[in-house]
Amino acid sequence: MSWIRCLRDSIFAIEFVDPQKMNRLVGVELSHQKAPLAIREKISLKNEDLTAVLARLRKKMPEVYIISTCNRLAVYALTDSINPILDFYREFGPLDPYLSVYEHDSQAARHLFSTASGLESQALGEHEILGQIKKDYAIALEAKSIGPVTDELIRRAISVGKKVRQETAIGQYPVSLASVSYDVLKNIHHDFTNKSVLVIGTGEMANLMLKIISKKSFANLYIASKSFHRAQSMENLYHGKAISFENITSILPEVDIIIGTTHTDTYVLKTEDLKDVEKNFTLIDIGLPRNFDPEIKILNNAKLFDLDDLKSMTEKGIQRRTEEIPKAMEIIADEIDSFNSWLNTRQISPIISSYFEKLDAIKDEELKWAMPKLGTLDENQQKIIENMLSRLTRRVSGKPIEKLRSFSQEPELQKSQIDTFKEIFDL
Repeated sequence: MSWIRCLRDSIFAIEFVDPQKMNRLVGVELSHQKAPLAIREKISLKNEDLTAVLARLRKKMPEVYIISTCNRLAVYALTDSINPILDFYREFGPLDPYLSVYEHDSQAARHLFSTASGLESQALGEHEILGQIKKDYAIALEAKSIGPVTDELIRRAISVGKKVRQETAIGQYPVSLASVSYDVLKNIHHDFTNKSVLVIGTGEMANLMLKIISKKSFANLYIASKSFHRAQSMENLYHGKAISFENITSILPEVDIIIGTTHTDTYVLKTEDLKDVEKNFTLIDIGLPRNFDPEIKILNNAKLFDLDDLKSMTEKGIQRRTEEIPKAMEIIADEIDSFNSWLNTRQISPIISSYFEKLDAIKDEELKWAMPKLGTLDENQQKIIENMLSRLTRRVSGKPIEKLRSFSQEPELQKSQIDTFKEIFDL
């Protein structure tokens, strides 16, 4: 009956391990959801800083992965204590009120899957976060801080993020001012090959617009700024042509699309600047205060879209993306079940291996005891006896292993020792 004691001891070892002393998957995040920009700025990590932090945390836990963006710093780790991660955040100040903590496997995985799907982003469903997760994964691999569990977690998160975007429309409706502005232009012009565009301003919104526009096939791209030097720096970055503020009206006959993003106390363009130009214009005004005289809307040769027009479009996009959240959550829930199954199976695999090793050791001991007592046996007879014992140990272990695998899929196993023993051995 020694093989029964072997399995019994293994099972009860699983049942009574203190969960606080076991390595588990955890996550801690500081993001736009709780922390203002002034706080988020304090913990922005460059790539080289990220590598150093990974190396430092890796000394305190077997596996660690960090996502660092302008809107979040998230640490995911396999560890028996969350304290080293909390201590890391506290190095930047008293940040505990701004932290979101996910202390158990499913919680941490669900949050990362949701993040990869764009559900935790300021712009719901945005695509950029998936690229950031991949980039930071590559950095963590280079730093050798990734292990089997975090590797599986991240790979599945990337897969989930792709699946959500393929099977739902959560990323298909524009929700940022820059993306909505581009959609307006696309719906009006369809083809930009023969169109020239003028972007007025060199601030954050101008950069967002130029990032989109510079990837499209416009005939010409002009950049105007109150600081000609800044316009020149943008010229090199986005392959456009810098012009001075004073030359904006003189270049109007050469442009079809005008985008205003600058800060100004007076209108950059008025109706008289456009009405006598033999040209049809599309104007996007995302400046605050407004860059273009609203009276331009009455001109026959101009279509003007201001912040009110664009915000109503972003709200519609947000509403449509929000309607896709339940579909995305269903996909994430299925993937969480699959990941938990993998995680639980992985946790019992060493137990199963140990169990089989002990069975084989028992078999060898019994053979060593029996063979001398059986007299002279030929090689074939010895193999028959060895195979018989091997078959016996495998057959008696079948039901216990099946039950152990089944138990591993239960979220919480709450049974008495006697009930567990009876169920494992099918009694």
